[in-house]
Formats: sequence, structure tokens, C-alpha cells
Amino acid sequence: MSIPQLGYTDVERVSLKKHFLRRMFRINADVRDRACHRLASQGLDDEYMALSVRRGDKVTETSILDTVDPYIRLAEEGIKSHFGGQVPTMFVATDDCSVMQEFRDARPDWKFVSECDNASEANGFVYKEMKLWSDEQTDAHFNKFIAEMIGMATAKYWIGVATTNVSYWVYFMRSLQATDDSFIWADPPRVPGLPW
Repeated sequence: MSIPQLGYTDVERVSLKKHFLRRMFRINADVRDRACHRLASQGLDDEYMALSVRRGDKVTETSILDTVDPYIRLAEEGIKSHFGGQVPTMFVATDDCSVMQEFRDARPDWKFVSECDNASEANGFVYKEMKLWSDEQTDAHFNKFIAEMIGMATAKYWIGVATTNVSYWVYFMRSLQATDDSFIWADPPRVPGLPW
């Protein structure tokens, strides 16, 4: 695909979307710095794996993964293919903090970290409840959310979920050098013709 007026000639379409995201979307510097500090405090300044779990009100729209088993299976594959068999720190980005105990019970010898360890969205994100939030609750939610987006985008290997548009944003936020073998869907999209 080419847009010669902007200097893009024969750029693969997914890469072009990554370029445009960088041109159009920038996280406020203070918010970004706060998010990066939060991630570093969890030990995510080295290579790690990210897992995205969406529950909450999503169950009203589509079927969701109601167990962590698919994530564990895919993580085990990613450990072999991208981490030389060494289990990395697992960063869990989720709207339902109850999954943290499920992961820790499933693999007690793995290190799982999350913004959930400092927050409480125990019942999952419910869009209709946002109007009831105070300014402080809203800020806390979005600071957690931005940290999670950055955490997923910068992971060496990322397991996303196709049932949330957050995953598509994160996919396009990932490094221009991130290859398509550095992520996998836990719930593959059911849309014919998608490249992933």
C-alpha cells in the first residue's frame, strides 16, 4: 500500500496502521511516565510475557474464555519458542482481577504480576457502571488501563484476546519490529479473511 504524499511507498498494510497509530495517538507524557514506573516496579524492565484476559460485561456480547487453561497452554508454547524454555515473568492485563488467583493456582511456580495487585476490579469491567464512578475511580481505572496497554505492547511475547478492541490497539502499538510470531490470540477471531 502506498501513500506517497506522506512518504509511504509499498508499505505492508498492517505496518502502515502501526505507522499511523504513532502519528495520531500519543499517551500524555505524565500518564505514560507514571505507567512505565508502575510496570518497572513490578519487575517488567526485562523480557516478559503478557496475557490479556477480558471478562466483565463482555459475556453479554460474546462467549468468553471462562478458564485460564488456554492461556497456560499458549504460554507454555511461547516459553519454548521465545524464552528458551525459561519461564519469564507473566504480566496479566485484565478487567477481572479474580483471574490472578486462578493463574497462581494453575501454575504456583510461575511469577504472575498485574496491575490488579494494586487495584480491585474483582467483577470485571462493566461499561454501564462508569457513569457511577467518582473522578478518583475514573483516574485509577484509566491509569491501570494505560499501564496495561503499555505492558502488553512492550512484552516480548503477548497472548491477546480477539473479543476486545483493546487487543487491536495493543497490536498496533507494538514495536514496528515486532513480528507476528511474537503474539497469539487466545480466542482466534471468527472473521474470515483476517490476516491473524
